[in-house]
Amino acid sequence: MRVMTMTQTVLIIGAGQAGARAAQALRTYGFEGRIVLVGDERHAPYERPPLSKDVLIAQDDGDCFKGWVHAAGLYDDARIEWLNDRVLRLDTQSHVATLEEGGELRYDHCLLTTGGRARRLLDVPEGPHTFYLRTLDDAMRLRARLATAQSAAVIGGGFLGLEFAVSARTRGLAVSVFESASTLLSRALPPLFSERLRIKHEAQGVRFAFDAKQMRVREHATGVQVLTENFDLCVVAIGQEPNDGIARAAGIATNNGIIVDRHCRTSAPDVYAAGDCANFPYGANDRATRLESWQNAQEQAIVAARNIVGDTTAYAPTPWFWTDQYDWNIQMLGMPDGAVDRWIERAGADGKTVLMGLRNGVIVHVLAINQGGELRAIRRLVEEAVTVDAGMLADPTIKLRQLDKLTRSTHSGDQGVLV
Repeated sequence: MRVMTMTQTVLIIGAGQAGARAAQALRTYGFEGRIVLVGDERHAPYERPPLSKDVLIAQDDGDCFKGWVHAAGLYDDARIEWLNDRVLRLDTQSHVATLEEGGELRYDHCLLTTGGRARRLLDVPEGPHTFYLRTLDDAMRLRARLATAQSAAVIGGGFLGLEFAVSARTRGLAVSVFESASTLLSRALPPLFSERLRIKHEAQGVRFAFDAKQMRVREHATGVQVLTENFDLCVVAIGQEPNDGIARAAGIATNNGIIVDRHCRTSAPDVYAAGDCANFPYGANDRATRLESWQNAQEQAIVAARNIVGDTTAYAPTPWFWTDQYDWNIQMLGMPDGAVDRWIERAGADGKTVLMGLRNGVIVHVLAINQGGELRAIRRLVEEAVTVDAGMLADPTIKLRQLDKLTRSTHSGDQGVLV
């Protein structure tokens, strides 16, 4: 364990979910020195999943957002200094950060949780009727426009674009989604489920235009023209890019984010990174991976905090992601990396289902619709790469939690039924 004194300072650059959780974790794991959390948004740290959902459909303007990471009093109680400012430069040799509002902060350890920014469509700036959705201010501006709109175009059929489509349809708008690929979410979903999701949206009145690769967006006095059609508003949701500029300018290694090792350490001494901005080694092959999810922001930040105080904790996540699409709560576990050789589905009543992807007899990806409990039942099999019998996995008379127990018995030496 590293000896850390009360005179030491940990500087956290980026006051989103990852930064706030890391600050709290530092206290949890015994750091008693100074913690400075610097963020360039005027709001206290918040979680982003509600921005495309609750904020846009809540009835009450004054109480439409409740996604704060912590209660307001925690920062004072835990002696966490939260500064609404921007770090302009980071000198990793002298351990000094220069602030936009003036002054410098000297640190002993620095954690970069700078997150990401909305990817921009070429020649499509924000405007009165054109929106990018990344921040709480973005969501509130979009919410105000939705109140008077009757139609919306969405550029991008990813999770964010589809979540906005759900919210817009909930508010009664006519919605058209323009997607550059020929299917929805081809890199994240198996083709079988991608098609079901399209049908789900179309049944709710959403119109899709696929293979829409050359987009033209022009604002006019009362709305926006997308290709040759007019809409009241347009939301551009084509992914995000990591905020790694401050690291790159400081000479820290970057490549699709800030490169870190399994302990969240960057190439600079005493500088760590976590969350959407961090590119880390994942899996047995140490594949360079950058995850954009609530889970990753939370868990990697906590691991980084533990290592700052002197632990040697490796970050080895089992990726988990969720999205709400109308009455479907969709949860995904593992990485759909294209190497699945067999899909097995357990379909239940009312559209509930669990779809499991196997590679060489190991479950590597699970997709569950309104079946979060079933996903939890087989989580260990995914995390520990346990070889299962595909026939039993497909047998609906064997409950998934039974399958886990049988596997435990087999691995402990008892006579079992799984290969």
